[in-house]
Amino acid sequence: MMTTLFSTFARTVYIVLIAMTALACGEKSDQQKIVSDARLQSGDIAGEATNCAVVLRAQQGTSFTITVDADWCAFSDGAKSLSSTMETTDRVVYIYFSRNETDNVRSAGVEVSFSDGAKKSLSFTQGVYDKTVAFVRDWPELPVCQSGNGLIYVAHYGEVDAKSNVRNYTVCFDPDKRAALWVAYPLHSMYTSGSADRDNSRFDYDPSVSTSYQANLAIGSYSGRYDRGHQLPAADRKCSQQMMDQTFYATNMTPQQSNFNQKLWGNMEGRVRSQVCADTLYVVTGAWFDGERDSSIALQTNDRSGNRCPIPTDYFKILLRTKSGNTRRSVADIDDPSQLKAIGFWFKHRDTGSDTSITSEYCMSVADIERMTGNRFDFFPMLDEKVAAEVKAQCDPSAWGITR
Repeated sequence: MMTTLFSTFARTVYIVLIAMTALACGEKSDQQKIVSDARLQSGDIAGEATNCAVVLRAQQGTSFTITVDADWCAFSDGAKSLSSTMETTDRVVYIYFSRNETDNVRSAGVEVSFSDGAKKSLSFTQGVYDKTVAFVRDWPELPVCQSGNGLIYVAHYGEVDAKSNVRNYTVCFDPDKRAALWVAYPLHSMYTSGSADRDNSRFDYDPSVSTSYQANLAIGSYSGRYDRGHQLPAADRKCSQQMMDQTFYATNMTPQQSNFNQKLWGNMEGRVRSQVCADTLYVVTGAWFDGERDSSIALQTNDRSGNRCPIPTDYFKILLRTKSGNTRRSVADIDDPSQLKAIGFWFKHRDTGSDTSITSEYCMSVADIERMTGNRFDFFPMLDEKVAAEVKAQCDPSAWGITR
């Protein structure tokens, strides 16, 4: 009898424990459920900006609708409302508009509704576009950006760890060439360290530039087996998948001869990364089209849609950083040229075979590269006027680890 009572009691306790465990698991599951939310990547938009990012977070499979209330804003299809479903837990949706050439700051409201009942009201303002300057930022790597030259200037931002709106890179895009004439970016261990994987990235259009100006590189390379060559290397942006994904935009690509891209140019990219220091290294990579080319390089190629894409005749890189690498000061605040070092590299675009040697023959001063490009570009304008000429005249390959 006692044994029977004990068995009954044990079964009862066991059932209660199972029920409590299931309840606890259910509570834990509820706690882990993602709360639907939306935010703007930035609420204050520059007058020259042409898009605004809405960052969504919700359970996979949740439907959402985003509506804008301003007549100067629209989604990519020109509509004022966009409805879709979360394919992953995070998604970015872009709102498009023109630069603000009115005389007044303008505002727009954004309403986001999720199928689970969550709602979010957002708003952003766009400043007035300065018609005399195409692009203004207090970034040491940024060349002077002039208006009225038919070029398109775009800056990209991304999230790194807990920081949002971290600057990635800036492009000076020539719609006639379907390519950037230069790409300017900062380089630091923050950018080059992380778990981002290029195998998870895909070649795509830049959402900030009309697709009619860009090369279609979504599948395969340019015709004639020209590589889709990065100006800002993907390996320079391992800090987050979003930052690396942006390096695969068509505006960061130019048609590069395969051996040149994969051997000599690839080694040059690695050498640049070897100059990362505690202070920031500032880099400008450029493509030049002067009409005279090596016999191994064609005049032009085509993208996947058959659009004509001129092939650069030359490429360059220019670098600037503090000499010690550990001053904890902006290069713009340094008025002693001996504390800074700068150099330029110029490469004739050609089939370089298996050669990977970066020698002093490729080195020149930043001022020389300005002259090589017909003084079309003014590099590192943030340098103190008292030191700019002397720093931009430097050309010491040994200071950059080049011994021959």
